[in-house]
Amino acid sequence: MALNVEASFGKRVAMPSPRVSHAASSRIANPVAERFAGLDLLRLLAALGVVAFHYAYAGPSRGSVGIDFPEVAGFAKYGFLGVDLFFLISGFVIAASAEARGAAQFAVARALRLYPAHLVCMSLTAIALLLAGRDVGAAQWLANLTMVAPAVGQPFMDGVYWSIVLEIVFYGWVALLLATGLYQRHLLGVIAIWLAVAFVNEAFLQVRALRLGLLTEYAGLFAAGLLMHRIRRGDRSLVAFALTGFAFALGLIHAAEHHRVIARLYGDNLDINLLWAAHVGIHLALIAALWLSARVPSTATLAAMGGLTYPLYLLHQQAGYLVLDALAPLVGRWSALAITTTIALVAALVIHRFAAPTIRRVIQGLVARVTGSSVAGSSVAGRTFARPHQHRQALALGHR
Repeated sequence: MALNVEASFGKRVAMPSPRVSHAASSRIANPVAERFAGLDLLRLLAALGVVAFHYAYAGPSRGSVGIDFPEVAGFAKYGFLGVDLFFLISGFVIAASAEARGAAQFAVARALRLYPAHLVCMSLTAIALLLAGRDVGAAQWLANLTMVAPAVGQPFMDGVYWSIVLEIVFYGWVALLLATGLYQRHLLGVIAIWLAVAFVNEAFLQVRALRLGLLTEYAGLFAAGLLMHRIRRGDRSLVAFALTGFAFALGLIHAAEHHRVIARLYGDNLDINLLWAAHVGIHLALIAALWLSARVPSTATLAAMGGLTYPLYLLHQQAGYLVLDALAPLVGRWSALAITTTIALVAALVIHRFAAPTIRRVIQGLVARVTGSSVAGSSVAGRTFARPHQHRQALALGHR
């Protein structure tokens, strides 16, 4: 088993040293070299799966759009698994990010990664809803500026934001572990306790507070990503492999929960065997993406494909429903679907390339004036690895 994993993840590497060399710094300066090409492609695939779920299944099923696509709905209804894939990828990439940062640097980098695109996409969605005559008030927009609108008594501007809240909770726990030193010294022990609590809650208790506070429903996915990064970095211990297996098994319980959620929300049934097969598939997809990343260099195009997935995810649902309904009577439902998807992709790319970076620079400048110091951006300073290609593995901070 260890040999197979080593072949998939790469050879054992030396543990990081505390300083970045001058040569390493020059590599860090190249943002394309810091990305995983395979993960960029995988993230785009996950995002398109979620888009297909909303446009071809969820929207028509819940009456959010006036057209339907029965020819593909049976396939599209599994597109929500793209969110599971996002969480799995997130565990891996956040492990890489945390390895190279302290708690404060990590928290700032995550905030600068998430907030600018959220601000743009949320505001555009609000404008689209207002133009369509929907009841969107200033109170809802202001509440959504916090990214946790329900906590202040307002609904999300777009339903997809729930998963971003879970990401924020995950980042918060990682930052806390970094600040206390538990991440650096006792990560496997922390993961073991987390998975044990998650198993008890998901199998027996179903306590909502634990699902939100400790992410017990998705713990298997986040933890599997963390552990796969650790194994790739050289940990071949029995404990690491055993916990990875435990995390994977916990994900099978989560797959069964999907079956109940779809039945409750849509009055529909999913094939539980297909759900379990998909759970295996997303883990294999991550391994394949990492294998590809070690062999295919990133390019600006691949980096853009990965980078646009976050704004695409944030923007596509409510605004997309409005565009679908407007276009379908004019061009037909299939052309409306193609045009709406294209518009969402182009808008996401523009936000990723221009709008979000502009807002990020403004925020950095404001904080710098207030604090009198610069604010860390997307690049990493702190640690280097024994092999040059490992820099881009630890520094792929563009991944959500």
